[in-house]
Amino acid sequence: MMKSIVVIGAVVLLSVPVAMAKERSIGACAADIKAKCADVKPGGGRIKDCVKTHAAEFSDACKARLARVAEISKACTTDVKESCPGKEPSCILKSIGNVKDQCKEALGQSVAGTK
Repeated sequence: MMKSIVVIGAVVLLSVPVAMAKERSIGACAADIKAKCADVKPGGGRIKDCVKTHAAEFSDACKARLARVAEISKACTTDVKESCPGKEPSCILKSIGNVKDQCKEALGQSVAGTK
């Protein structure tokens, strides 16, 4: 699941102008994650677990960003699994034209800021 979130996040970041990339990236959550999960050692899903535990305490901007990432992940999980079984996450970038309409729609709405 985390792999697909990273892949979709990369696709979104590559789809928007550089000036907007920082705003649309997980940067909306950087301060919240740092404040709540600074002592968590990376690896083994520990940071993801910390984010889940403290998500309700995060800023509204971060909550909105996490919701968008979750929607994209849900919409694109099948595409990632089919396009990149056992491969590097970046392989989805080569297959982006072949994703299903549901995934394209979720990506488009995220880039446009409508969801």
